[in-house]
Amino acid sequence: MRKLTDLLYGRGVTKFETNESFQLLIQCWSLIGVKSLKPYRFGRLLHMCFCWFLLLLCPLTFFMGYVHTLTTEPITIQLSLLQTAANVIGVPLKTISVAILRTHLRKVEPIFDNLDERYQSVAGREQIKDCVMTSSRIFASVGFMFHFYGSTTYLQALLTNSYPLSTWLPFIDSISQPTIRYWTHYIFEVFHIVFILTVQTAMDLFPAVYIRTLRTHFNLLTERVSHLGENPEFTDEDNFDELVDCIVTHQELLEAKNIVSSVCSITLFVQFVIAAIALCITLLNFFVFADTVQRVVTLLYYFGVIMQITPTCYQASMMEVDSAKLPDAIFHCNWLAMNKRSRKLIIYFIHRAQEDITFVALKLFNINLTTNLSIIKFGFSLYTFMNSMDFGQNLKELLE
Repeated sequence: MRKLTDLLYGRGVTKFETNESFQLLIQCWSLIGVKSLKPYRFGRLLHMCFCWFLLLLCPLTFFMGYVHTLTTEPITIQLSLLQTAANVIGVPLKTISVAILRTHLRKVEPIFDNLDERYQSVAGREQIKDCVMTSSRIFASVGFMFHFYGSTTYLQALLTNSYPLSTWLPFIDSISQPTIRYWTHYIFEVFHIVFILTVQTAMDLFPAVYIRTLRTHFNLLTERVSHLGENPEFTDEDNFDELVDCIVTHQELLEAKNIVSSVCSITLFVQFVIAAIALCITLLNFFVFADTVQRVVTLLYYFGVIMQITPTCYQASMMEVDSAKLPDAIFHCNWLAMNKRSRKLIIYFIHRAQEDITFVALKLFNINLTTNLSIIKFGFSLYTFMNSMDFGQNLKELLE
């Protein structure tokens, strides 16, 4: 197992394998209790149970915290807590689906092992190494952004002598001594939020990481196909065998794509719906109610919500572009140098390669940048509609 710096900068003597792209993700799953640690021990099982307790507790504590602030906090704080509560509701749903389907998802790992064996050239191994670095950087950078937003929330609460998100903690809030109550509540809430942000990182980024690895092997296959028939040392039988192996590689990639799609379909559908709701609440708060400090925090949250779906949508869109290059590469290979049997097989290969490689969330939303922009536009459209109806201004006057 490589160190974090080796994954981020491609260091190490041994060759990089595609499955190392998932190393940070799997370690994160173990940290948050989605994947059990081996060998099984009482302490590790207790850690897993505690993680699931925190996970299942978060919708109740966040939503009840929002309810309790309806009579004590200004509207801008209420909306900030509401947008967070709406986002947090999806965390257990996504985590449960991944925990159930994780074994099915990891079936892609032996497929990638088989695919790696086909690429032993310097250029091929360099692309696999680049895939590992890119996947690790995506995971690390977006995770840093999520926790950076969390740190601004903790700092703001500390400076104003309040709680970061005013979650509901009845046993801690019943402590009679105010100083002990405040610091106990504050520390537990910070720990809980750090945990939730870590879960969000793993649940929102695993599709982007897996799709990025698929893109790498589609590009390797496209490059390999483009050189069919160009090796002067190959006989007709060798060219035929090479073509058959390319077709088998394509089928394995389609199998891996179907596995990844079946798992991320559920989590991305949940995230698309929640993102649309959270973005609308964020815009209403930003343009109508928030003061200067709260606008900064709200703007950071707005970009954080967008980053929950953008990496996966970008990778899925690029997957569509990369897969569309394969039929062109087949057509432009040196098929004139092949025999009649190989040419007939190439016609079959072109036909199969023309199938669109798309990812769909529960057969309702295409997972790509178009859907990503549509969700952002939906938030603005809904805000514009409410603004034209003077909803925000009327609500503000009513509360004042």
